[in-house]
Amino acid sequence: MNRVWLALTSAVFLLLLAVSPWAIALRAFGGKGVLITLWGTVDLYGRAKALPDVSWLGYFTVFWVALALVAAVAAFLPQARTRARIFYVLGLVGVAVFALEAYLFYHAVWAVNDAALAEGARRPPLKRYSLSLGAYASFLYSLFLLAVGRLQLPGGRALLVRWRGVIVPAVSMLLAMVAGAVVVWILKDVKMPEGSGTLAYLAAKLDLVTYTFQLLFGPLLTASGWFQSLLIATPLIFTGLAVAFGFQAGLFNIGAPGQLTIGAIMTMLVGVHLANAHWFAGLPDGVARAVFLPLSILAAAAGGALWGAIPGWLKARFGAHEVINTIMMNYIAASIFLFMIASNEYTFFGKWTLHMPFKFPGYEARSYEVAESARIPLMVNLFGFQQDASGAWTGALSWALPLALVAMVVVYALTARLELGKRLLAALGAGVAGYFVGGFLPGIPMELSPKLASVRLNGAFVIAAFAVAFYNYYMWRTRDGYELRAVGLAPKAAEYGGVSIAKKTILAMAISGALAGLAATHYVLGGGIDEYRLKQSLPTNVGFDGIAVALLGQNTPIGVFLSALLFGVLLTGGLQLDLQLGISRELVMMLQALIVLFIAAGGFLPRYFTDPILAAQAEEGVQGVI
Repeated sequence: MNRVWLALTSAVFLLLLAVSPWAIALRAFGGKGVLITLWGTVDLYGRAKALPDVSWLGYFTVFWVALALVAAVAAFLPQARTRARIFYVLGLVGVAVFALEAYLFYHAVWAVNDAALAEGARRPPLKRYSLSLGAYASFLYSLFLLAVGRLQLPGGRALLVRWRGVIVPAVSMLLAMVAGAVVVWILKDVKMPEGSGTLAYLAAKLDLVTYTFQLLFGPLLTASGWFQSLLIATPLIFTGLAVAFGFQAGLFNIGAPGQLTIGAIMTMLVGVHLANAHWFAGLPDGVARAVFLPLSILAAAAGGALWGAIPGWLKARFGAHEVINTIMMNYIAASIFLFMIASNEYTFFGKWTLHMPFKFPGYEARSYEVAESARIPLMVNLFGFQQDASGAWTGALSWALPLALVAMVVVYALTARLELGKRLLAALGAGVAGYFVGGFLPGIPMELSPKLASVRLNGAFVIAAFAVAFYNYYMWRTRDGYELRAVGLAPKAAEYGGVSIAKKTILAMAISGALAGLAATHYVLGGGIDEYRLKQSLPTNVGFDGIAVALLGQNTPIGVFLSALLFGVLLTGGLQLDLQLGISRELVMMLQALIVLFIAAGGFLPRYFTDPILAAQAEEGVQGVI
């Protein structure tokens, strides 16, 4: 039956190849373009002056048909190793041919543009060209054949199950994208030229779906897109780690919004009122920054830890469920937040008036600005660029951060014989030394584009990276982390082994809350929204988004980091999607929700991907057969 599925996959690939646009020779703003298909050209743009020569495309079409037929027939061969060899060869040849096709296409486009510019044209006639669904399908089909080839060999299924932490989220995301593609297909129509046939209409609709996801993932192709994606991903990393930490300990912490709020209040108190206190006015700038910036960061963590420890203590002491407690604590935190910055004074019982020093004068609910000494610098500042009086960004790319990263990796690799704790401390010390040494080296002169400089990505991202490293070290390299995971997996067995369930519950919720509270550093200290202050528009909803990030990341540190980056890319690309195609950014919200639902369903994969006992049996080396 599985061999029949392989044959059906080959048939679907050939069908996509036949009806899908293979490449886009010219793309206008709004999505209209000139589609190159295997059977001709579909001009939706209407003003194309020149097209690339792709007469060779027919020969490659014959190749792909032959390759798919050979793969379908090879699936029924009796010898597994023979099937594996054939699939490996077909997959490798397919990848090489795809690369050759891409080179020929781009070379043909460049030839047209160069010729037009040589003739005196002001701008190249072909712009925003790209490969499309037909080309992508051939590449993915080649990778699929390589995976099928590995599954023919002994241990193939065991290898697949061993990587279930990657496969389940990947399949869930793929299913969500397919569902999103269906929604776009149904809701968004395409205006076709008069006389267009059904085949051209199908190609145009498939191009619309493909372009939708090209826009969503487009930020990965530009530096400003990366910065904007990381800007959005930074608070998601914190809240995702917070939820994942609780999951590892068997706790469902959905109080990240409240913990973030209290963390924001605490960091505001330190960064605004303590740092601006008159008795610290005489401190040198360097000393003030060395004192108040770390204190403000620790205050955010402490506020979140306090707000997380309270429901942890309630569960440990009274058995109250953490879900109910954290939900209620979210409302209490929101009320405290509004009480502090919504008004300067409150009157009780018509007699007593309480004056509040936290709200900035005016109608808007916001605090005073954070002191300069407590602000987290922007990433462009950390890279060595400064803004002059005219507003232009000048400077040179500093060696500080690259040298710090290289020093940390080198020292970590050279101290393999040391204990892990000492090894990490040595690497951290080398990183700090490398940062200071790199700051004194002459940088590389570069011109910083205004678009890149306008992105407010700040050093909170560096804090988030350290939080990922802390989570990985603490949870998998320390005794306390082992005991927390033991409590999460088998609390009765952990208690029998001498672990205090009550203490570990409070500790897990406190650390989880601290991670969520650190997200406030991005907004308040780093000016992640628009100002260095606490505002009513603080986006606490990222606390709930952290649940989706943790589920997609399978509660692992690197998984949380990558899933937060994915959501950042999708949210950034959603801006262009709305601008160019008029498709609401709610599509991104729908994709996030579908990803969570499909992960909850295990990606509709066999049970040995989701059941720990069946997974352990599969990992013993059961031969995988297609």
